[in-house]
Amino acid sequence: MESKPLHIRLDQKQEKLKSELDMQDDVVFKRIFIPGYEVSGLFVFVNGTMDYPAFNDIVLDLSAGQVESGHPVSIEKLVISKICSVREQDVDTYEKAKEHIFDGKTLLFIDGMADGYVLNLEKEKIRTLGEPSTERVVRGPKLGFIESLQENIGLIRQFSNHPNLIVKQQKFGTLEKREVAIIYYQGKASDSLLKEVNKRLNGVKATDLQDSGMLEELIEDTSFSPFPQMQNTERPDKVLAALQEGRVVIMVDGSPFALMAPSTITMLLQSPDDYYERWVAGSFLRILRYFSLFITVFLSGIYISLVSFNPGLLPTELAMTIAGTRDNVPFPPFVEAIIMELTIELLREAGIRLPAPIGQTVGLVGGVIIGQAAVQANIVSSLMVIIVAITTITSFTVPQYSFGLAFRALRFGAMIFSAVLGLYGTTLFFIIVISHLSKLTSFQEPYFQPTDFIGKKTWKDAFLRLPKRKKGGEFS
Repeated sequence: MESKPLHIRLDQKQEKLKSELDMQDDVVFKRIFIPGYEVSGLFVFVNGTMDYPAFNDIVLDLSAGQVESGHPVSIEKLVISKICSVREQDVDTYEKAKEHIFDGKTLLFIDGMADGYVLNLEKEKIRTLGEPSTERVVRGPKLGFIESLQENIGLIRQFSNHPNLIVKQQKFGTLEKREVAIIYYQGKASDSLLKEVNKRLNGVKATDLQDSGMLEELIEDTSFSPFPQMQNTERPDKVLAALQEGRVVIMVDGSPFALMAPSTITMLLQSPDDYYERWVAGSFLRILRYFSLFITVFLSGIYISLVSFNPGLLPTELAMTIAGTRDNVPFPPFVEAIIMELTIELLREAGIRLPAPIGQTVGLVGGVIIGQAAVQANIVSSLMVIIVAITTITSFTVPQYSFGLAFRALRFGAMIFSAVLGLYGTTLFFIIVISHLSKLTSFQEPYFQPTDFIGKKTWKDAFLRLPKRKKGGEFS
């Protein structure tokens, strides 16, 4: 649409807008009459976005407008007085009028007045607040973010009323404008981090941002790494903890997941349960996660290495037991491991996509039946079924879903290296993963910091979670 000024006559405005929006069947044109001034008004809005009770109140107020004797009020002042609570700005061109209409706003035009009024009568459609679906805890807050950016910011403001909490918003996209909020504590977030975040966001050239995951991929340090370089969460308490640590939080309108930067591998392995339970339980769970990560990636590879290349490293009785379970199995250990691992991954993916009751049934019954049938058909050994079951269970202990996905994918790499080079291949793959993590950065901060484990201060909250009073009464 050309940027032409609006016509003064109402009929001309309506005719021009209808010609430009003739293919939009959900655009509503509603005319009213103001009897005291003998003029007509025109409302233009998209059907389904309107807060109709508020709209009806304004229509009734304008339709009842009368000229007061002795103190006549101009039609412009009358209209402004009736819409002052919802008026946002004025519009003077057809191009701007069209933008505001499809932004969910309501336009009001008065016959004889060139400019129109932009009214905020939009009723946002959101779901009610509830428990996070992907980050459940036994003890702690049960409130999670939703798809409304303003509601999510309101949640953060509700739990943190400090004036140094800064919220900056801007819009991205060419086809669909998505609002993005940058949240941080002034004085805690470093200037270099803020500069880097703004630089990357300003460099985004996306046509649309349907979720924060799309933005994460556009601003992360290394796109080809399997590891997520930003932490995401549905929980306001985790966002507040990140803000207090001096990190920056990025939220996208329409997404219930907030992004936190920078992130390290230790942050991705932490859970709110670590801090809401006693320190002994928190430390135990945290150690268990590190142990589970190693099992998830390398247990199948170690089994392949020992059975195919280095059976002499096994105790005699154990080696004979494994050999007995592999009687009549026609495939080498690598093939049977691939068969079972792929089957479990397929069942897991099917369980996620199906409705919850059916998904749980498919995962449980399918896993049991397929595993038992595969053993009876001598396709895989019974020990292989046990190993795959253990690696599947341990993969669920990672609090960050996307982080767990990376290790699930790396498991297949470890199996391939083990099938080709034996234990040497398993060790080589471990060195490759550690080397990659050591080179990886998150917003120019080291992603894998050995000081988290050996430093005199940071190890207390990396590998263990020591009592609160031992850390000066603060959580890091």
